[in-house]
Amino acid sequence: MLKHVASFLAGVLLLMFSAGNTAVAQTSYTEVLEKRIKEEIIQYGDGIDSSIQVKVVKLQKVPKKNYYTALFTFKSNSLDYLGEASFIKKNGEYQHVDGYGFGVDKVGHTTITVDNQLYNVIYGENTEKQIGSIDAELINKPIKYSLTSVDSPYFVHFQALPLPFKMKDAYPTKLTCYDQKYHQMTWDECARES
Repeated sequence: MLKHVASFLAGVLLLMFSAGNTAVAQTSYTEVLEKRIKEEIIQYGDGIDSSIQVKVVKLQKVPKKNYYTALFTFKSNSLDYLGEASFIKKNGEYQHVDGYGFGVDKVGHTTITVDNQLYNVIYGENTEKQIGSIDAELINKPIKYSLTSVDSPYFVHFQALPLPFKMKDAYPTKLTCYDQKYHQMTWDECARES
C-alpha cells in the first residue's frame, strides 16, 4: 500500500513540475514577443508614450507554415490600440519579421507574404461577441470570402490569395461585419470603441 502511495505522489509531483515548466515556457515566449513589439512601437511609432505596456492577446499560426501573427494591445495617451506583428519560429525562438501595424479600430486588415504566397489577414477584437461574421471583398480583384468563426475574444484569419497575386491588388479590401443574427453592422458598431 505504501509503495502505491509513494508512486502516486511521485506521479503528482512530476505532473505539477511539467505543468509549471509549461507555464514558465509560455510566459517567457509571451514576454519576449511583448518586449520586441514594444521596442518597435517606441522606435517607429509617432507620439507613442514610451511607458506603454504591450500585451500579446493572441498568437496565431499560418496554416502549415512556421509563421505567426501576434495580436497585441496597449494604451497610450488615453487611447486603446490593437495591433499585429509577424514572427517566424526558428530553432524554438520567435524572430520578428519586418512589419507590424496598430490602430484604434477593433478590426483590421493587412497582408503578409510567406514562402512567396500572399495572404490577406483580417484580425480583430470581439470581446463582447458583437460580431457574428465578416465578409471580405477585394476591390481590385474579383475575390470575396467570409469569416464565420470570430466568436473568440480575439481572432486572426489568413486567406491565401491565388498566385500570381500582387500586394497592391489586396488593397483596398472592403470589410462588412454582421452581428450574431446576421444583421449588417455599421463600421462604428463593428470596429470602433463603444
